[in-house]
Amino acid sequence: MKRTLLLVFSLFFVLDLAFSQAKRYIFLEHFTNTRCGICAGANPGFYSLLTGYKNQYHHISFHPAIPYTSCALYQSNPVDNTQRTNFYNISGTPTLVINGLTKKSLGSVNAATLNAELNKTSAIEIIVKESGTNPRSAAIEIKTVGTKPVGNYKFYAVALEKELNYASPNGEKIHYDVFRDFLSSADGDQIDLAATGSSVTKNLSISIPSNWVESQVYIMAWIQDADTKEVLNSGTPFDIVTSATNLNGLQFTVYPNPVKEMLKLEWQNAIPVTGKISITNLMGREIYSTYLKSGSKQFQYPVAAFPKGIYFVQIQSGNEKASRKWVKD
Repeated sequence: MKRTLLLVFSLFFVLDLAFSQAKRYIFLEHFTNTRCGICAGANPGFYSLLTGYKNQYHHISFHPAIPYTSCALYQSNPVDNTQRTNFYNISGTPTLVINGLTKKSLGSVNAATLNAELNKTSAIEIIVKESGTNPRSAAIEIKTVGTKPVGNYKFYAVALEKELNYASPNGEKIHYDVFRDFLSSADGDQIDLAATGSSVTKNLSISIPSNWVESQVYIMAWIQDADTKEVLNSGTPFDIVTSATNLNGLQFTVYPNPVKEMLKLEWQNAIPVTGKISITNLMGREIYSTYLKSGSKQFQYPVAAFPKGIYFVQIQSGNEKASRKWVKD
């Protein structure tokens, strides 16, 4: 009888792992050119569209030689920009590739396009943890939370510049998630995914050149099927880990937002158990952390000395996490 119960319990445990899933981010590869007038006309509308999908997508802008080889961001890394352009047989800009499978003219991308990709899941979760400034290191965990996918998979990692201020010839002044360099092979590194419930970790580092803005540099990683080109999932340091996260029990408000002097938080319900609060900058690096007593419903911290910009505050209490973005004015 005991043996039977043990076998039944083991079977349910395996089935529970097999049917676990992680959030799948919409993976957007954006091919544009800083001398392309059509790009300058289409890109602002696309970026405006993305504001309605925060925390739902990962975005990279590659700069091919199309239509102008004199594009400065193409010239900054012509070999790798060309490699990725050829990977998808891109013949014009601006073009968007979604999850490695769908190639569309950027002007044809709308809310319906992105809505069709929302609320999808993956058996793979990618957790990117950065440390250091320059050189920058990253531990990238590829966790198999569901049934292990079977296929020919490759691991990719890149260094991106989140916001690049550059008044380009086509009139654009800010460029987002600009591809700078591959940290993996440009063709991807072969990877054997872990068994269900286990993970594989890749450790990478990069020395940031002086012509990049170090505070804007971050690392993105993804897993892609070498045969179909489908992207299973992707990860950045800004993601909220989903496999052990419940955002419902710790809902809180940040006020005022933007913040000038005092960051104030207020919870709908008291913190159930002692928890940790941490403040991170846009690059995911922790600036401040402390512990909250169980029963807490409010918290405040002086931020007048913080540089203006975007920050995140995260609360963890027991197995629950919640995160909010706030702006220092």
